[in-house]
Amino acid sequence: MKKFNDTLVEWLAVLISAAMLSACASTAEPFSAPAAGVDVRKFDREWFDAARAGRWDITQALLDAHFPIDATTPQGYTALMLAAYDEQPDTLRRLLAAGANPCLADRNGNTALMGALYKGETDIARMLMNTSCDINQVNNAGETALAFAALFGRFEMLPELVKKGADPNHTDARGNTAMQTVLAQGNDAAVRALRRVGATQ
Repeated sequence: MKKFNDTLVEWLAVLISAAMLSACASTAEPFSAPAAGVDVRKFDREWFDAARAGRWDITQALLDAHFPIDATTPQGYTALMLAAYDEQPDTLRRLLAAGANPCLADRNGNTALMGALYKGETDIARMLMNTSCDINQVNNAGETALAFAALFGRFEMLPELVKKGADPNHTDARGNTAMQTVLAQGNDAAVRALRRVGATQ
């Protein structure tokens, strides 16, 4: 984690310099952010790497400096998505508590919940299912989290998704339900799992 340590030293140097400038200008206002003109987005790489690695110390330092919590990579990934994909439940929990939006989608329309189901991170998926996001939110292909659970074999999640309001008969952008898709694939296990949660089409 040398890159984090070196970056943290650089970041602290910025904070200290800004604090000194602030103290010289006025002693009435406590220091709470870098001096005007310091671009926190120069630390994009460190922000996203910290989310992947579960380095909350780096994440917190940047949040304290007003780094935008829902900033995205060129692919549209937020720090919360990366924490979900890389099995960092503590960072995910802290980001949620700090106000990160769990309903945002990447450039393909996939949410953190969809990504967690794809990767089989069921505990993280359960955390995300307990947010205020629409459980039937769709990606660019019109697929829901329930479709992800069915297509990628996360069958134990299907009853929990339906209990949260997921529609087992939702149709995607091509007009297919999850049942129709798995039938076309010959995925008998998924067919049985979908039928158990009320899929009829």
